[in-house]
Amino acid sequence: MSGILAQFDTLGATKTAIERLRAEGHVDLDVYSPFPAQELEEALGIVSSPVRRWALIGGITGFATAVSLTGLTAIAYPLVTQGKPILSWPAYFVIMFEMTILFTGLFGFLGVLHHARKPGRLSAQYRTNFSVDGYGVYVPAAAGAEQSGVESLVRDAGAVEVEVGV
Repeated sequence: MSGILAQFDTLGATKTAIERLRAEGHVDLDVYSPFPAQELEEALGIVSSPVRRWALIGGITGFATAVSLTGLTAIAYPLVTQGKPILSWPAYFVIMFEMTILFTGLFGFLGVLHHARKPGRLSAQYRTNFSVDGYGVYVPAAAGAEQSGVESLVRDAGAVEVEVGV
């Protein structure tokens, strides 16, 4: 797939370029930054992480698993001592808490792996200065007029270097 890779020196110029590109209808952008920047996420339209839903589902699953495990075990193997109830919930709170935390962490980690979609190797558009002090915006573009329009748009936004056909 060919496209345009624009390299920027500042966060502000990168944010401006992203906003202009999204206004022109380009929504499939790859953005490279040396650090996580909330301004770039807002410019890209990223509202919140879906990983928190995974963690919530994991916590509920862990709690339900702990309740089932302790309750069904106590019912299957009743141990009546001094007239105490067979299902003594205060004794199970520690297990319920621990299983909730364990499953929340595991599901959260799986959610991060699923939503990150990290490839085994870096993409061809990546440049090493994106990890040090530079920013990059990759726009997959069709042909001809659209590429020249995108190229002029990112140059006007303050791109230091523009690579076409990357």
